[in-house]
Amino acid sequence: MHTIVDRDDDSSSGSATTASRPAQAGSQAVAASSLAGAWRRFAVRRLIGLVTNIILLIFVTFFIVQLIPGDPASAIAGEDASQAQVDQIRVELGLDQPLLLQLGSYVAHVVQGDFGTSFHYKVPALQIVGAAAPYTISIAFTSLVIFLVIGLALGMAVGIITRGDRHRWLDHSFNIGAGVVSSIPAYVQATILVTVFAVWLALLPPAYSPAYSVVQSAILPVAALSIGCIASIARIVRRETSVILEQDYMRTARGWRLGSGTLYAKHMLPNLLTTALTLSGIILTALLGSTLIVEAVFAWPGIGSVVVQAISEYKDYPVIRASVFMIGTISLVFNLLIDVVLGLVDPRTLGDDRG
Repeated sequence: MHTIVDRDDDSSSGSATTASRPAQAGSQAVAASSLAGAWRRFAVRRLIGLVTNIILLIFVTFFIVQLIPGDPASAIAGEDASQAQVDQIRVELGLDQPLLLQLGSYVAHVVQGDFGTSFHYKVPALQIVGAAAPYTISIAFTSLVIFLVIGLALGMAVGIITRGDRHRWLDHSFNIGAGVVSSIPAYVQATILVTVFAVWLALLPPAYSPAYSVVQSAILPVAALSIGCIASIARIVRRETSVILEQDYMRTARGWRLGSGTLYAKHMLPNLLTTALTLSGIILTALLGSTLIVEAVFAWPGIGSVVVQAISEYKDYPVIRASVFMIGTISLVFNLLIDVVLGLVDPRTLGDDRG
């Protein structure tokens, strides 16, 4: 009798185990389907947002040149030109037409990828900006990677060292120092870097020059763009590190005597990455704005140098519009990439309607 019961029990246990396997497989399939659906909704949402922002950007690029003082026709004609010559150039450029008619013509051409012909260079404006864009993208992307990696590592390190009110002097000094550094404008940092490393120490070129390699010329511009961002990211990450270290799951992990690599890299880093990537999306817009100024300081042949010259000297509307559009598009694409990486790191953010 006992033998029969034992067999029944074993049979019941095996049946339960067998039944649980399809249930587990089913739950995994549901989770995978839910994640795929979240990615589809994310893609649709971001695509709609991208198209909407590009449409708004087209209108912004048209109207922004109206705020620039000066007359392009007068700049092209020169100081000694007569009013008749200036008026003739204005007619040739189409600047004599009503504003709404100019807007309609501009939108119709931009949809076809035509921002007009440069007033000064007499070539398509997008060609000029396209040639400068790789230089801007290179230092902006490099700065983004550097301030994320170094800022994250620095903030984590200080947060771990000062855990539980240890080394309070380091905590206060770091907060004050990071706050001061992050408040210094990038162009001021660029000037300081040139003075120290190019003038005093003569280690690096003060500006872009064919006499030096592109890497050598890029070191100071990238540093000027990265230093303030590193301080901003590190300051926030240090505070987040202190909060995470006091969470119950981190206390439990420390109680298990896990190694430092497992404890910090596996259990803490993913949460910090979410914070750092979210912040980088916010900082990126300011970084691109700073890039335009820093490029002018270092004579870096990027969009910044092109747009500054187009505004200050030539009043070159097509180049200005193409430059602003390109910078806006770069910002949108970078933010989209950050959102994708953020979704891969933490799929919960796929349902977040930020930006």
